[in-house]
Amino acid sequence: MFDSSKKYWFDKNDDSPTQKRKKQRFVRNRITGLDFEDEMFDEHNSCQILFPTLNAKKPFRYDVGFRTMQRFRKIMFERIKDAHAYERKRKRMGRPLKGHERTILNDIHALIWRQESGGDGDENQHVHLVVFVSVSRRDHVSACEELGLEWERITKWGGFHNGNRYAHSYRNKWGVAVGYVHRDDHEKREALRKVIGQYMAKVTQMPIDCDEDDKLFGARKFSAE
Repeated sequence: MFDSSKKYWFDKNDDSPTQKRKKQRFVRNRITGLDFEDEMFDEHNSCQILFPTLNAKKPFRYDVGFRTMQRFRKIMFERIKDAHAYERKRKRMGRPLKGHERTILNDIHALIWRQESGGDGDENQHVHLVVFVSVSRRDHVSACEELGLEWERITKWGGFHNGNRYAHSYRNKWGVAVGYVHRDDHEKREALRKVIGQYMAKVTQMPIDCDEDDKLFGARKFSAE
């Protein structure tokens, strides 16, 4: 589907077996991500799509290695899961959350994630997200900002980049894949599938401290759990 996929897994310094493993991992990630996108738009007529990058603030960047960022990521995902569990509990009690009690975590249907290192070593750890959010969030830029601020609050050392604020910068690369996306909007969905099937699926910039068994890519639902 994507003719330019080689750059998302190929490193000229890798030996042949490593190149083969990376290509297989890239293809596996791409299939998983694109199938997940299809599934989300089967379940939801439309979504707000957020594209944040979660990282560490500069003063703490060299203190946050792969394992620490991995732990931060897992805590963040558990907080999202907990927010949905609490909301379901309130509904069962006949006391649904009021508007001011809801946070962005309650409005996250699902997400696709990839963890990587931005440097030559184990520095500048970060996590890219494609987040499927309820369309009740009318402003996707502020929704992405709120998610980043939650990350900062939860991790204490965290920082973030609000990719939705710079949607225009993707126009000539993949097309605009953030903000409101309807299942029948073929142009925006094709752009979104390029982001997921190329950028999110890539297997370069692997942290040096990760093992073969460490997951660096995944997709997860929350609202249906």
